[in-house]
Amino acid sequence: MEEIQRVLEVLHSLGVNKIRLTGGEPLARRGIGRLIRRASTIGFDDIAMTTNGVLLPRFAGLLRECGLRRVNISLDTLHPERFSHITGVNSFDQVWKGIQAARENGLKPIKINVVAIRGVNEDEIADFVALTCKEKINVRFIEYMPVGIKSRYNTEQLISVAQMLAQIKKRFAVEPLDGEKYSTARMFRIVGGEGAFGFISPMTEHFCHSCNRLRITADGKIKTCLFSKQEHDFLPLLRHQSNNEALSSFFLQVAAGKVTEIDDMYHSSRNMTRIGG
Repeated sequence: MEEIQRVLEVLHSLGVNKIRLTGGEPLARRGIGRLIRRASTIGFDDIAMTTNGVLLPRFAGLLRECGLRRVNISLDTLHPERFSHITGVNSFDQVWKGIQAARENGLKPIKINVVAIRGVNEDEIADFVALTCKEKINVRFIEYMPVGIKSRYNTEQLISVAQMLAQIKKRFAVEPLDGEKYSTARMFRIVGGEGAFGFISPMTEHFCHSCNRLRITADGKIKTCLFSKQEHDFLPLLRHQSNNEALSSFFLQVAAGKVTEIDDMYHSSRNMTRIGG
């Protein structure tokens, strides 16, 4: 935990003002509350988490108390039976209780991440959007990506943003929203709706020019792009160099080399659970 805190302090000193804890499943980490509490003392403008939501009913209050601001919850279906088929576990009710617990404890805005896959959940796209009508829930549809699963990826299962938006417009009147600076999502809302929905389009509408994210893996590597097989190892520097200036210089060098267009597509060296969503 001390190493994580040191890395966060160095990154904050370089101007990083938002962090997200992800996984795997971050709520499975022992001491997650202490980690968030330490991060919250550094001074970040925003501390968020991406979670599968299963443990949120238990941890939502603690997370908010420790300084977490908001959560992204991964949920690819609104049908319990289909959820069990996709995930291999019967935990849909727990995830839904987790969404309610996040709301009750002031973790907002709540964002639901949906990977849209033809033949799996394409018939639920408009149903997810309907959640944003009367509640301040944001839904983000993510195009199906071949990260870490090159041999299993089937391009016929890709549903493009254009196809999703056309399907939604058959049911709802929608309007575009101004996105946050450096956001990876194009945002919309149902006219008169409380929440919003958006699209992350790594496959059909690249957003590299507006992406300023870096991902740090659990074993001390930096990835500047999900699709890149290149990783930058800072663990030896972290453990054998006491001077934070050297660590800062390394991070700046890596950030300066961030690509402005997708490179090595389909060749990521890790599955998503080992990169962070």
